Amino acid sequence: MLVDNPIINSPFEEPTRYWAYEEGQPVLKEGRRPAGYYLKARTRGPQMAMLEEEFVPLDLVNTIRERVKAWRQRGYPGVTPITPQLLQHWNNPERQRRLFFCQREAVETLIWLFEASPAEKQGIDIPRDKDLTRYACKMATGSGKTVVMGIVVAWQVLNKLANPQGRCAPVGEGGEPPRRVGSLGIRSL
Repeated sequence: MLVDNPIINSPFEEPTRYWAYEEGQPVLKEGRRPAGYYLKARTRGPQMAMLEEEFVPLDLVNTIRERVKAWRQRGYPGVTPITPQLLQHWNNPERQRRLFFCQREAVETLIWLFEASPAEKQGIDIPRDKDLTRYACKMATGSGKTVVMGIVVAWQVLNKLANPQGRCAPVGEGGEPPRRVGSLGIRSL
């Protein structure tokens, strides 16, 4: 799909428009592009085989996006006392290096999955891999995944330092905090 002006949103704000692919033509639409993917399925007709693209929405991702947005708009209820301070700092529009919206949303989503109340997550079922729940954020090349990883580590460590008995802590083998956390040399908040 080729368009003259492919960039139609600010990288620092939630997207409000997107290019859709309809019958081989780009169409500008209002709102946020639903998470999903295009599947090329081979169909067989009476005359010949042809390729068709079908959009397959990722319903779980789209539901989580909606819930995180509503949670953000309500001021992140149910989080630890440290978390809103961190989010306020990271989301500050006056920061020298502002976070991209995709970075903010990735961090907020991971925090929501971990800290939001069970009522917030009602109907959300994250598939498990045996006894392990895996969390992942899909982000484009160059969108700042390393920054997101650093922010998530800071969120976990600072919450653990503020409340050693709390749930927000890096977890290692057997559910125990990693041994190296104590060697970080952090003396105070």
